[in-house]
Amino acid sequence: MVLAAGYGTRLKPLTDRLPKPLVPVAGKPMMQYALDRLQAYGIKAVVINVSHLKEQLTAWLAGCKNLTVRLSEEAEPLETGGGLKKAQPLLGDEPVFVINSDIIWTDENESALDRLARHWDSAKMDFLLLAQPRSKAIGYDKGEDHLFVKRENTIEWNSAEAPYIIAGVGIFHPRVLGGAPGGKFSVKILWRQALAQNRLFCLPHHGRWFQTGTLADIKKAEEQLKP
Repeated sequence: MVLAAGYGTRLKPLTDRLPKPLVPVAGKPMMQYALDRLQAYGIKAVVINVSHLKEQLTAWLAGCKNLTVRLSEEAEPLETGGGLKKAQPLLGDEPVFVINSDIIWTDENESALDRLARHWDSAKMDFLLLAQPRSKAIGYDKGEDHLFVKRENTIEWNSAEAPYIIAGVGIFHPRVLGGAPGGKFSVKILWRQALAQNRLFCLPHHGRWFQTGTLADIKKAEEQLKP
């Protein structure tokens, strides 16, 4: 699933007329990077939530080749948790990759999606979230990430690279949505529940990472993504 329903407030006035996932970064819509990674992994079907300027986004997605796209439409953006809950009927009963549409990353050696899949264990995990060293996180502002990425729940923890931030890429099991509320809420509610049950794990990313939430962040990403 790719989360793509937000207003993109920090990219106004650009997002008054263009949905944030279609804002170009280094020559292609920022959302295309996530879709390319998923297809390279072998994913054939993607669920995408849409809301703000959804007609434009829907029309663009209709042109995606070799990918079955199922839309979860929201009358108004339901935030990260609400978006997952609304899409639950489309997600099935198996683990799902979930990616924020404003996240771009590069890999070293093994891809991040391959590494996440290799470390995933349904018996003991409800979430396995990619983490990025905060010192190398282009576009990260501030947040509560330190509450979720800890030595005891992080595979391959590296003290020299800590603290880490949540990278907006991961695997989760749709079973966590069974008791989730309806309406608008942050996925952090689900993260906290999983953390309390020792079912939230993190995996440090090996490679570059960008969050393209502002024009300044996009410029930084473009400078580093140049061939």
